[in-house]
Amino acid sequence: MWFSESGRPPLPGSRTVCGYALQWGVPSAVRPGFDEVFYEGALAWPADLPLCRNHDRTRPLVSLGPSFRLRATDRGIWAEVDTDMIPDGDDLLLAARHGPLRAWSISFKASEERWDRTGDRPLRTVTAARLLEVSIVDRGAHHTTIGILSRMKQAA
Repeated sequence: MWFSESGRPPLPGSRTVCGYALQWGVPSAVRPGFDEVFYEGALAWPADLPLCRNHDRTRPLVSLGPSFRLRATDRGIWAEVDTDMIPDGDDLLLAARHGPLRAWSISFKASEERWDRTGDRPLRTVTAARLLEVSIVDRGAHHTTIGILSRMKQAA
């Protein structure tokens, strides 16, 4: 999460935490009984989408706006948060740099999906859904999220 979308480090002194909250087309074992994959462009979101810590919607950190941005790319959903512009930003930045927060995660409500039960594990393909919130978490459900520690290790 500490790298820019290009894979290069952010500018010195940057307080922006960023990474892919989800990548398209990559199945993940997010539930005990099935795998899940998202079509490209399957997610839409409201203008006031909250950013949370570990899916705690009772205390959102910030909503979409100048300090929290989302963008759909051909790879997935890219998220950025400027920690100097939000309450508790110092705590969030410290947890993102040094743990325990290691990944991104999403909550969503699917409106269109398909199921394939021909393999060893059922596969849910989400073709349309609405994001309910994005979180910075200690463990992301989709292994395709770009986490802080894995990106920092790659740079070492």
